Amino acid sequence: MMKNKTRLFLLSALLMISLTTFGQNIRGFYLQDVGTWLGNSVKENEILQYAQGNSFNYLLFYDLGDISWNSVTNKNQLAAFMNKARTQYGIIQIGGVVEYSGYVSQNIIPYNNSRSNSKEKFDVINLEFEFWVTSSITSSYCNKFLSAAGYSCDRAGAWQFAWKELKLIDDMCASNSMISEIYLGWPDKTQMQQIASRADRILLSAYRPTDGDIYLYSTQRMKDIASIGGSTKVITLMSSESSFMGPWLNTHPQNRPYQTISAALAAETQSFKQNINLQGYQWFTYKYMPKTIMATATITASGPLSFCPGDNVILFANSGSSYLWSPGGQTTQSIVILDAGSFTVRVTNANGASVVSAPAVVSNSGSGTAPVISASGPTSFCPGGSVTLTANSASTCLWSNGATTQSITVTNSGTYTVTSGNGSCSGTSAPVVVNAVSAPTVPVVTASGSLNVCPGTTLTLTSSPANGYLWSNSATTRSIVVATADNYSVTAYSGPTCYAQSIVKTVILLTAPVKPTISAGSSTILTTTHPSVVLTSSFENVYQWSTAAITRAITATSQGSYRVTVTGTNGCKATSNDVAVIANGCTPPPSPTITLSGPNVITSGQSVVLTSSVSGGYLWSTGALTRSITVSAAGTYTVRSYNMGGCFSTSLPMNVTVILARENGSVNTEISSEKIENNTDLFTVYPNPVKEQLNIVFNQSQVKNINVKLLDVTGREIQNLEVSSLIGENHIQMDVSALPQGIYFAYLISDNKKQVMKVIVE
Repeated sequence: MMKNKTRLFLLSALLMISLTTFGQNIRGFYLQDVGTWLGNSVKENEILQYAQGNSFNYLLFYDLGDISWNSVTNKNQLAAFMNKARTQYGIIQIGGVVEYSGYVSQNIIPYNNSRSNSKEKFDVINLEFEFWVTSSITSSYCNKFLSAAGYSCDRAGAWQFAWKELKLIDDMCASNSMISEIYLGWPDKTQMQQIASRADRILLSAYRPTDGDIYLYSTQRMKDIASIGGSTKVITLMSSESSFMGPWLNTHPQNRPYQTISAALAAETQSFKQNINLQGYQWFTYKYMPKTIMATATITASGPLSFCPGDNVILFANSGSSYLWSPGGQTTQSIVILDAGSFTVRVTNANGASVVSAPAVVSNSGSGTAPVISASGPTSFCPGGSVTLTANSASTCLWSNGATTQSITVTNSGTYTVTSGNGSCSGTSAPVVVNAVSAPTVPVVTASGSLNVCPGTTLTLTSSPANGYLWSNSATTRSIVVATADNYSVTAYSGPTCYAQSIVKTVILLTAPVKPTISAGSSTILTTTHPSVVLTSSFENVYQWSTAAITRAITATSQGSYRVTVTGTNGCKATSNDVAVIANGCTPPPSPTITLSGPNVITSGQSVVLTSSVSGGYLWSTGALTRSITVSAAGTYTVRSYNMGGCFSTSLPMNVTVILARENGSVNTEISSEKIENNTDLFTVYPNPVKEQLNIVFNQSQVKNINVKLLDVTGREIQNLEVSSLIGENHIQMDVSALPQGIYFAYLISDNKKQVMKVIVE
């Protein structure tokens, strides 16, 4: 059964946390005989010190039956042990071994729900049901599980029971933010494939006496797992019992078998290895492990651990393969300490074992106080300007530029501090950043089209790049959308008082042509059977009839409604009223209107229903004769509406746009003939839907010239910005407050790569 979206989200988040904190591998062991040590602090600490000293980070409870779930004392002891393991000894995950789902629902989940501290909860549920072992089925499972549940006491019945329980446990883990895990020995290929498709990870038995053949022993079962495709998480399980690796471990490190199998898998030439995600290793069991602690961690200091503010001490860890200091997270063998605090280091040796040192406590002595710098004015100024910086203490001042006066006058950009002596100690101020900015170049304003605009249309004006903008209409964005006649200019800023003004752009609002009229002797044309009538538009520059004709006059040979759109010499348009051509006394019905069941911009694979207003008959541009049609292809659609006499009129066209969705969240649309290619740079827009300012964010690995365009659903360019990108995150804005509500498309164009995101303007 496929995991649902919630399941995938929770599991991804949980595994992300695990991988971040675990580093490269899961390193764990089973805990037996819980009843003999739980609540005994000496024995608990022995277990946890062994885990820390050998770099283990995962504990798996094997004898949960020793715990009385009705005992508040037992549950509090369990919670205290888990909390201590996680907070003091580097344990990341804690799991429990079960044989059936009822134990999880009746005991573990209620226990987890009763704990408000996440460090006291189980992370993992491990199902151990050896359905492939005949002896276990007969001696352990038959009477206890199989017969009572109606399953046969053989391998087939045991598998059916185990598969049912795994699915139930997996669902419960998904609903309760836990990881489902199953221990496996030798299931057949089909069983292995089913388990790999369901469990979050597999504990795969590799019970061998040495590491010599451990990879060969595991290869075929890993192939069975890999055969389902995708990536499956696998943990190698070894045994420290005397009949397996117990004697061998007396002279070999506990991480050696995993290193052997991991290296062999990395060197594997067969493709199955691509589907095996080897997570780490697990030992059965702590009870039999050699009790040698492999790692040590100590801290030494370069001098006294108490010093004046502004001084420091160097802390050194003993020799190891890697280091992790806390707090701070440094990974070097030594660190420089400037402030008071308690510091520890985790030292990992060449065998992978690690331990945390005792804390080194650093304190400040003396009475050094950091001085405070005040500025005489703005710390950002134009060429030729300056600012005076003054320390609040006149006691032995030393500035970062070498000056020793209480005040300094700064004319150059830089970061300035001052150190002031006070008794046996001194203090250094917080830094002050001075920015002597360059005067900006005169900004250049570019327009998205002609400065002569028709009524009802808009024009985008865009400034060349600067640190800030102030337009003559008070807008502060790099681009503005205008629809009225006026003189427009922009002031570009490089600093608060450094600016330059562009030349004026004059926008002229053109006059639309007079609404055309159609003549043929009367406004309603009465003709005989098989009509033939000449319809003539009032005079204008360009004509576009509802029949697609482009002449001033047309000959109508069929009954129906006709209209004409004219274009004046200045490019502006106007459309006439409908004129009806009637035959045999048949009066055309009113022009129909088209309504949609949803938006007229759809994703590839979706569809939308177009419905005509009520009439006596219908004829769509697709040839359909029904009142409604379902379309999934991009195009322009019209419908004829007929009355009972056979007369018709034609609707206005309805455009449908199809968006081709991509996995990375970007879209491609059929409204443009440009080829949209994948762009590895991150490209996002917000808010979406947007009312006023559209934020466009993208990352660049190098400086490039970037085009950002905004198009409407007809492919008409609304805005076009040209920017020189920075390395890293880039953030620009578009003012869309003047745009009509609807769907638009924001393009990011770099070199020959294009990416587009759908934008909804409210």
